[in-house]
Amino acid sequence: MRNVLFLAWLPMGLATLGAWVDEWRALGFTIWRGACRASGISLSSIATFTIELLPTAVIGALLGGLLVLVAGIRGRPGAVGGALAAHAGCVIAMPVGLLLCAAAWPWPLTIAAEALLSAVATAGMCWILRIRKTPYAYESTRGVSRIPRAALATENFPHNSLWNSHDCN
Repeated sequence: MRNVLFLAWLPMGLATLGAWVDEWRALGFTIWRGACRASGISLSSIATFTIELLPTAVIGALLGGLLVLVAGIRGRPGAVGGALAAHAGCVIAMPVGLLLCAAAWPWPLTIAAEALLSAVATAGMCWILRIRKTPYAYESTRGVSRIPRAALATENFPHNSLWNSHDCN
């Protein structure tokens, strides 16, 4: 779960780093926040001003999303569900975080609220995606495979004199 939360916070962290670079370079975050408040906090104004005034933050968020995809593809077999849960956490948390940034909250509190929301959304998605083990009559610790073991396969497929094992070759 710790790795999944890191994946969920990666795009947000890179977007925050990009916003810091935009602020340092041209007061992008300060101007963005003032413009969003002056025009009225709406999704269209936030989207327009974000793309125009915080381009490095947008690139950071997209790069973070790409890194989450790479982690899902190149990771261990269970990493795909974690990457999907991390993306769902970002999809839920990032728009709410943009609304909170444009509001009157201080930015450290906004980042903490977005990180908490992302963690809750990611944990919920992990819970939804969790594969539950199926109980079996013969062996309950087998996992999710429905293919019977070799010793049990003889009762499902009885061997009789009409069947020749060399016919399948």
